[in-house]
Amino acid sequence: MTLAGCSESPVALRIVSGPPDANEEVAALLVSTSDEVTTRVRLIQGANAADAEAALSALDAGTADLAIVENSASYRHTGVRTVAPLYPSVLHIGVRPEKRGQTFGEVLNGATVFAGSEQSAARQLLDRMASMYAWSGIEFSYVDSVDGDPDVVFVFSPISPRDVPDMRGYELLSLGRAEDVGSGSAADGLSLVAPFLRPFVIPAGTYGTTLTPTAIATVAVDTLLVTRSDTLRVVVYDLLQAMQEMGPLLVAQRPDLAIDELESFDISDVTFPVHPGALAFRARNEPGFAERASGIFEVVVTLVAALATAVVGLLRYLRGRRKGRIDRFYSEALAIRAKLLHEQDPQQRRVGIAELRTLRDRAFSLLIKEKLSADESFRILQNLIGDLIQEFDPPAEQPRATTG
Repeated sequence: MTLAGCSESPVALRIVSGPPDANEEVAALLVSTSDEVTTRVRLIQGANAADAEAALSALDAGTADLAIVENSASYRHTGVRTVAPLYPSVLHIGVRPEKRGQTFGEVLNGATVFAGSEQSAARQLLDRMASMYAWSGIEFSYVDSVDGDPDVVFVFSPISPRDVPDMRGYELLSLGRAEDVGSGSAADGLSLVAPFLRPFVIPAGTYGTTLTPTAIATVAVDTLLVTRSDTLRVVVYDLLQAMQEMGPLLVAQRPDLAIDELESFDISDVTFPVHPGALAFRARNEPGFAERASGIFEVVVTLVAALATAVVGLLRYLRGRRKGRIDRFYSEALAIRAKLLHEQDPQQRRVGIAELRTLRDRAFSLLIKEKLSADESFRILQNLIGDLIQEFDPPAEQPRATTG
């Protein structure tokens, strides 16, 4: 990385890539486009690497500032950081027409398979599938090229109607029904076996009616733009801003480039940690402190209002319960009075008077337990009970004193 002596000169970043050819093409496109647009960074084409491992080693050695690698690359390079995903590389499974209708396991049995180099995402995936699914009795062998017309072609490549994969003599195999993707399809299962994958659907007609007469369910792996962890935060920020400015020119050449996802990709799906400069770029449009504080204030006010409403409602409920209790005491007192009005038996009248006194004691007990309120209704009840007791149990007359 070359830092210029003044802020007006762009920072030069060397970019390298390895196979497949699509990575090298994207690197060249980024370089040529950066020459056409005036930004704070300028990309310089580095020497093509033999594979992803070599590209990451160039980053470690400082001979490159940026590299394009697949998201399946080994995480042995602890100093590598993600800038952004560039485009999805989609799994294409080509099989011979006579294998039409067979399962993938049946297609593989006894087949010769081209899946790229040993470090390729396709080879890693196929080896992991064989291990995880424990295919018993299924044997196949790898070949180094497609020149010998292998039985199965198992490769990741960009999806673009302009760049139809060379599948002459083959048909694309779908991993289950396209409409089942996202609801437990075989493609969903593969994304669990290999977390660097995600389910993907190749729309019907993408490659014409020969290869894609119907939609194809498959998986994809993202291709990443990565840098070193010691790359300045402001440089990565400026790089992403430059890519966004170059976006229309880039997408015109490669519609599959994820320029509109530079600040929205899922950071949990990438192999390497995200560079702080990329995180800063993603957060640049987030609300500031004042906006966040105003939002928090609105939430607090809403919560306070809701709490006040709940408290008022609770108080009304408790008041209603207490009112219901005092009403029952009134009913009992009046019922005892009605009974005593027609009772002439002194013994039964004493029983009624005792019931009134018990009723008064119960009311005071509930008042102490705060299940009744010491309000006007309570005082009226006590006066009523006292009046009834005096009415039906008047004090005995004092004997008159006699004079000698």
